[in-house]
Amino acid sequence: MNLSVVVSSAGESGNVGVLRLSGELDIATSGTLRQSLDALRNEGRENLVLDLSGVTFCDSTGLGTVATHARWVMGVGGALVVCGLRPDVEAVFAISGLSTVLPTANSLDHAVELAAAGTSPN
Repeated sequence: MNLSVVVSSAGESGNVGVLRLSGELDIATSGTLRQSLDALRNEGRENLVLDLSGVTFCDSTGLGTVATHARWVMGVGGALVVCGLRPDVEAVFAISGLSTVLPTANSLDHAVELAAAGTSPN
């Protein structure tokens, strides 16, 4: 069980932190995502995109990690947009109710636009 997180900047002014995940997001790997999200938080990044197109599995611990950081982002007036949800991972987000709270986008480009504007399509 591995998770790779690649962090980059996007948006016209580079104000959007993009995290591209691949692998399994679960109890064994959620710490990897947490560290990357914490680093962006410490930099003051309030607009984030999670590209989950490479995530093959997600459990409740992974969802909790995403939800915790989503609460912080929303609390400071930022945006956290999710894109690239595979059908099985999308089902986990839907069952948990997280998909009703977090904005989702069909593409990475659209997710970056939404995050840069601090807006949500939901």
